Amino acid sequence: MVATVKGGIKRLTGSLAFSGYWMIAPVVLLVAAFTLYPYAYALWTSFRVASPLLPPAFAGLKNYKAVISSIYFVRAVRNTLIFAACSVPITVILGLLTASLLNRRFFGDIVLKALVLLPWTMPIAVSGVIWRGFFNSGWGAFNALLYMAGLIPKYIGWLTEPKLAMVAVVTAQIWTQFPFATVLILAAMQAIPQELYEAAAIDGAGLLQRFFYITLPGIRAMLAIVVIFETLMGLTTFDLTHALTQGGPGTSTTLISYYTYSESFKMLNFGNGSALAVILAVVSLLMILAIMQFIPKGALIGGEK
Repeated sequence: MVATVKGGIKRLTGSLAFSGYWMIAPVVLLVAAFTLYPYAYALWTSFRVASPLLPPAFAGLKNYKAVISSIYFVRAVRNTLIFAACSVPITVILGLLTASLLNRRFFGDIVLKALVLLPWTMPIAVSGVIWRGFFNSGWGAFNALLYMAGLIPKYIGWLTEPKLAMVAVVTAQIWTQFPFATVLILAAMQAIPQELYEAAAIDGAGLLQRFFYITLPGIRAMLAIVVIFETLMGLTTFDLTHALTQGGPGTSTTLISYYTYSESFKMLNFGNGSALAVILAVVSLLMILAIMQFIPKGALIGGEK
């Protein structure tokens, strides 16, 4: 009798599992079609001569050697690291400060939350065009404000000077990204039980003590997620630089993503472009794995307790 019941349960479980596989099969196929297949195709192309100007052939590691040994690759890597190192910390800190402000009720807080989200709702290419006009050296609003305030004797070429162009790109990146960081951090803050703050206040803990001993530990996992996301955005940003500076002046704001685009669609060397894409994907994956070490175990679904 017991064996019969166990056999029936086993058959029922197997039937449910089989039905579950059939139910998720369409989603798995869509994911494979739109993610796994492009990745596999890019990896395959990175080992071949792929250009409308040359006959197709197997290239082995020649594409990787060509792009890594290029001075433009070195400059693109340097620019990308500078861009990410400047934009990511400022974005996270600004998001943390803004979330801390919005985590309390005050008159007009709903309107302020909506305004904070406004930059994130805009397409990044549109934001790039807006900031291109803002930093324009001839009629830009930023130069006009500085000049009328008496802070500069003449208009500055923000987008024509290499170092200033990088400042402009980083500023635009922070403006487009900090609202999303604010929303994620604010959600984590609001999930912290208020009883902890009340007990700490009764014990005499000040505002800063409550922030460092209650808020920060409570949002540590979310901060790691925000850092991962913003790092990926810093490494893969393309449309913003394309709309704002087109990688210039010269190569001063050419990031890895823009260099990949240039190799593929300007130089028509899809083999080199695919090799760059694979390198960028591997570096992004390694950085994600490194940052995830700071997420507490059990903080995410499926983590160990």
